[in-house]
Amino acid sequence: MGGVRQTITNGTPNQKRQSTTRPFPRLAWRHLRLSIYLSLLLIGLLTLINLPQTTSAQPNSPRGTYLIQLDRAIDPVAQRYLINNLDQAVGQYALVVIQLDTPGGLLDNTRKMVNAILESPTPTAIYVAPSGARAASAGTFIGAAANILAMAPVTEIGAAAVVGGQGEDLGETLQTKANEDAAALIRGIAEKRNRNSEALEATVFEAKAYSAEEAVEIGIADVVAADLDELLHWAEGRTVETAAGEITLENLTSSRIVESEYTIWDRILSALANPNLAFLFISLGGIGLIVELWNFGTFIPGTIGVVLLVLGFAGVGQLPFQWAGVILIAVALALFAAEILVAPGIGFFGIAGVIVLILGGLFLFPFPPITAPDLPGGQVQVSRWLLAAVGAVLLAFVIWVIYEIRRASTPDTYMPAATANGLIGTSVLVTKSLNPEGEVYAAGEHWTAHTRTRSHIQEGQSVTIVDTDGIQLVVEPVSQYGTDSD
Repeated sequence: MGGVRQTITNGTPNQKRQSTTRPFPRLAWRHLRLSIYLSLLLIGLLTLINLPQTTSAQPNSPRGTYLIQLDRAIDPVAQRYLINNLDQAVGQYALVVIQLDTPGGLLDNTRKMVNAILESPTPTAIYVAPSGARAASAGTFIGAAANILAMAPVTEIGAAAVVGGQGEDLGETLQTKANEDAAALIRGIAEKRNRNSEALEATVFEAKAYSAEEAVEIGIADVVAADLDELLHWAEGRTVETAAGEITLENLTSSRIVESEYTIWDRILSALANPNLAFLFISLGGIGLIVELWNFGTFIPGTIGVVLLVLGFAGVGQLPFQWAGVILIAVALALFAAEILVAPGIGFFGIAGVIVLILGGLFLFPFPPITAPDLPGGQVQVSRWLLAAVGAVLLAFVIWVIYEIRRASTPDTYMPAATANGLIGTSVLVTKSLNPEGEVYAAGEHWTAHTRTRSHIQEGQSVTIVDTDGIQLVVEPVSQYGTDSD
C-alpha cells in the first residue's frame, strides 16, 4: 500500500527492522485483471444459465399435461420460474397443472403471476396438493386465477389479508388501503373465472380460510381430487376460456405427463433471494476488497470479495430493493477504498464507510414492507440484529486497520547491529528510483534507501549497501563501491 511502512519482526520481539510498502508489481496488476476477468466470466455464465429454454412450438397439436411444482413462497424467483414454464408450455401441451403449496409471498410478484395465468393461451389448472398443503395468502390469488382450481383432501385456501413483513398489522389507514387494493384484485379474478367473489373477498378482509370441501361447496374451488389422475379424469372433455379463446380439454388421460424442474440458476437464486444473506455477502465482499487494497496483489481476498459482491447484488436483484440503499452501499465501499488509498490512517473515511453501509442496509428494501408473513427470511428487510453485528465487526476491523497503518507509519529508530552487518557490502536491486530517496530489495524485503550524496539512481540498477542511516540503507552504485563482496 503506497506510502505506508510495515514493521517486520526479525528474530526476537525486540529486534525490528523497518521496511516500506511494496510497490505495485506487474504481477499484482495481472492478478487484478484476472480477478476482473473471473468476475465477468461468472456474470456471463450466470446470464447464460438464466436464458429461458426454448422448444419448437407445435400450435396445431398440443398434447399431454405439463406439471409445474410450485412449493415455495411467492417471490421474484417463483415468479420467473412460473412465467418461464408457462411460456415453454405454449403450443406444446393441452393443459398446464401447477401443483401449489405456498404460505404466501410478495403481492407485487403475485400480481404478475396472476396476470401470466390469465393471459396464458394454454389452459391452466391449480392443484393444491399434497394432503396438508395450503394455498395461503398469495396462493389464494394464484389459485383463483386458474381455469380449474382443484384441491387434494386435507388442504386449505385463504387467509389472504395483507400484513407487514414480519406478520404485523400495518396500521389502520395503510391496512385499509392495502386490503382494498388486494380485494379489488381478487374480485376481478373471481369475476373473470366465475368464482364466489364474496367468499374470496372475505379471505382478504376477514382473513378467512377454507378447507378443500368448503372451498368447493361455496364456489371457490372446482373439485376435490385425491391425485393428479383423478383431476385429469375430471377435466377431460370440459371447455375452458383462455386468452386464445374457448378450448376443450381432450386426450388428457391417455397422453404423457411432463414435469418441470428447477434449473441450477433457479436454485441459486432461490438461495440468494434472502435479504439477510444478500447483505451479508455484500458486507463480506467489501471486507475482501479492503484487505486486497491494503495488501495489494494478494489476489485471493480481492477475488473472493468481488465474487461475494456479485452474489450479494444478484440476491438483492431478486427482491423489491430501493436504489437509495444500493447507492449508499456503493458509497460505503468507496469510502473504505478512500481510507486505504487517499488518506491512510486518518480514520474519517473508514468510520464514515461503516455508518453509510449500515444506512444502506436499512434503506435497501422498502419499509414498511407489504408482504405475506411467510416470505423466506421472515421479512423483506435486513434483520436489525444482523445490521448491528455487521456494524460492530466492521467498526472493529476498521479501527484495527487504522491502528496498524498509524503504527506502521511511525518511524522506527533502531536497527539491530547484526542486521546492519549482514547487509553492508551486498549488492541489491533498486526497485524504486532513488530521487533522492527510494527503495531497494534486500534480504527478501523492500527497504528505504538513499546514496551518501543524495544522488539520483534509476530503478532497476544494481547498488551496493555501504552503511545504515537509522532505519534507512545507504547505498552507492556498484561501479563506485567496487566488486560485490558476496
